[in-house]
Amino acid sequence: MNLLTLPARNLLSQRMRSALTVLGIAVAVGSFIALTGLTRGLQDGYAQGVGDVGGDFVVAQRGTYSLVSSSISEELVERLDAVPGVEEAAGIILSIAEVDDEANIFVAGWPDGSFLWRSLVLEQGVAPVGDREVVLGRAVAEALGKTVGDEILIQYEPFRVAGISVPDSVFNQNVAVARLPGLQELFGRPASVSLVQVRLARPVDARQAAGVKAALASVSPVIEVSDSAEFAQNMDFVKTVDAITSAVSLVMILASSILVANTLLMSVSERVQEFGILAAIGWTPARIRLLVVVEGVMLCVLGSLFGIGLGVAAMHLVSWLRISAGLLEPYLSVAIVAEALTWVMLIGPLAALYPAWRVTRAPPSAALRGVR
Repeated sequence: MNLLTLPARNLLSQRMRSALTVLGIAVAVGSFIALTGLTRGLQDGYAQGVGDVGGDFVVAQRGTYSLVSSSISEELVERLDAVPGVEEAAGIILSIAEVDDEANIFVAGWPDGSFLWRSLVLEQGVAPVGDREVVLGRAVAEALGKTVGDEILIQYEPFRVAGISVPDSVFNQNVAVARLPGLQELFGRPASVSLVQVRLARPVDARQAAGVKAALASVSPVIEVSDSAEFAQNMDFVKTVDAITSAVSLVMILASSILVANTLLMSVSERVQEFGILAAIGWTPARIRLLVVVEGVMLCVLGSLFGIGLGVAAMHLVSWLRISAGLLEPYLSVAIVAEALTWVMLIGPLAALYPAWRVTRAPPSAALRGVR
């Protein structure tokens, strides 16, 4: 027996207890991966979607909490459009709307004739002509089971599906696009938009772009100018969700460490004589303590492996639900997995230290007599 086979044998001898502990760790790791992945997927989707329509900068209300809470007057859009170096400033409506009483999707309203429509790649149908027509991204069309000519209810108002688009970004494949005037009327926002997509005059170099960005920001103190990545990172909504996700995930990992400590403590209490024998045949207290810590590490490793699979499955399940169509997308990276494993492999062994210390409190002679 050695420091690998002996801990493995003990865990196998207590299959139910070990399995429940591994399951607890797996749930903690899976929750961390799922919550973190969906949050960062939301941020990444925002960045890709905002930058996928041909704009160079995004202008939003300063301190905006989310994509849909920003409000800018159309008069301000005209002033932005007049800034030297700007080819076009296109104000858009962007909101989350209920569709067919069962799903929530992003709905965007684009102004007629703007450069935004040139980014629309249609797989079927045509661009909207009337105020009650809409183009669905392919992903959301499939999720809703809709095709060209079908009718959908957006905020309880009927819209005809005029086309199906296939944008490059996952985010825009989950967006419904309509004409701006129709959505301004639908959402009761006359003469105002959510965001402004700004396209610079070509050709553009980095120095020129920086100058135009500064000029745009000087138009009004109530606006903020950023590129797509900056815009997604600076939103208070994403920061809030990220903070909540991190807190919940950490609490679950801490809870899993309690499971590890409890399992090892029970195991230590039941194996006093075994440890006494190991001490009697020459095992040092440090080696016996290491034996208990290795058991904790094995539990963490097994739980982490199952947790990765559980987290990936949970992300895809949540994104597949119709109620979240277009809002949440799976996002898995090596960094997310490494972050989860780091927390578990740090906290798990620490939780095993008390049981490991407790195992060497009694002298070998007392342990052999079964005295605790």
